[in-house]
Amino acid sequence: MNSYSPLSARAVKLTGAAQITGIPTEIVESPESRRAVVAGLVLRSQAPVRLFAAVLLAAVRLLILFRTTGPSAIEAGASTVTVILGLYIVGLVATHYSLWRNARSGEERVTLVFALDVAFIFAMFGATSSPVEFHRALFALLVVVHLANHFFGGRHAWQTIQMGIIGYLGLLYFGNASARIDVVNELVTLAVATVAMSVMVRQAGGVRRRLSKLVTLFENVEDGDFTQTYDVIADRQPDEITRVGQAYNRVRAQLSSMVLTDPLTGCLNRRGFDQALAREVARATRTGDSFALIAIDLDHFKSINDTHGHMAGDTLLREVGAILLAAGRGGDVVARMGGEEFALLLPGSGHSGANLFAARLCDRIRAHEFVIDIHGQRIALTTSIGVAVGGPLGEPNFAALLWSRADAALYAAKRAGRDCARAWMDETEYSGEHVVIGSLSRRAARSEVSFRA
Repeated sequence: MNSYSPLSARAVKLTGAAQITGIPTEIVESPESRRAVVAGLVLRSQAPVRLFAAVLLAAVRLLILFRTTGPSAIEAGASTVTVILGLYIVGLVATHYSLWRNARSGEERVTLVFALDVAFIFAMFGATSSPVEFHRALFALLVVVHLANHFFGGRHAWQTIQMGIIGYLGLLYFGNASARIDVVNELVTLAVATVAMSVMVRQAGGVRRRLSKLVTLFENVEDGDFTQTYDVIADRQPDEITRVGQAYNRVRAQLSSMVLTDPLTGCLNRRGFDQALAREVARATRTGDSFALIAIDLDHFKSINDTHGHMAGDTLLREVGAILLAAGRGGDVVARMGGEEFALLLPGSGHSGANLFAARLCDRIRAHEFVIDIHGQRIALTTSIGVAVGGPLGEPNFAALLWSRADAALYAAKRAGRDCARAWMDETEYSGEHVVIGSLSRRAARSEVSFRA
């Protein structure tokens, strides 16, 4: 069965209810409270509609009764219809009274309201119809199922269908006591109606699930997450929703480039790098691997801007970005964090590999001749690099910890005279092939050791 309900923390019917009744000004924190508020608002807004529909149905049934039986039976029929309508109104008042003071409704109240609807329909048709006309009650039931499905989701729709089946069987039972009914024919009619309502609910549930998926995708985009795509293959019968999903997939790469990429260098920006780092921490937590975070700062970049101009600085940043992108492996992540600061993420890298990579990168930038203008003017550039390597190992805030280590190593490289690389490493992991910065509390030790070329 389809148990999906749109009355979630982000219920799509909340906006419609707000237009009718107004959303409470207080902020509802928990998803359960939000669902209760949405359910209460929808029920409260539908109460006048229910009352009008009940009066209209009663009037129509009286008119039909008058035309079929004549004035002689209208008085007794009117009394019965009035009693049924009065009981229904009393039930509506009892179930809705508290909603006018506090727009919150639990699932039980929603079920009770639809049970009242079903009971009113079959009682009204039972009192004003001959047994051969009982099947008309199923049309009214279809409307109630549609409302339950549209506003409250598949679970309440299935409950309403089940209550409708029980109500119709009860109607046939009591009708058969006063007149002979073709039970087989009526059961076939009930089965056909049940299949039709079930198909409607299942199709609507599928539409809701796909729309919910699209809403989630766009909400992720709003948060800067472009990792997920719409699964077009899962739509066995493509329709307009599929076209929207295809359109999202087409623009996803462009949106990702605009939101997560630095337009000057082609590297990721800070947001893109933070997302990549969070994914790598999650992956390393699952696998137990370590990875490296490398912080890079261009030495004396401000003086280059002051001497040669910002256009020259932009040209230099583009060339540095190209060098970093070319130096990394296929799975490495390169980002410009802002200004002259860059960062690299090396998944699956240990101390030795990360340190060697940083040392070669430092040498490569030092040896490169940067052309900064159309006249071919060349300048030299050096970098300060900080390296931090580790694995999460249950550390709840490992990303921030690794950043602090890489930052500490970077400042150690600057204190050592720049144009070099430093690595943060626990003393217990010392190796002659690695650069040992020491613990964060021993700052003197950090500035004494440099990379081996």
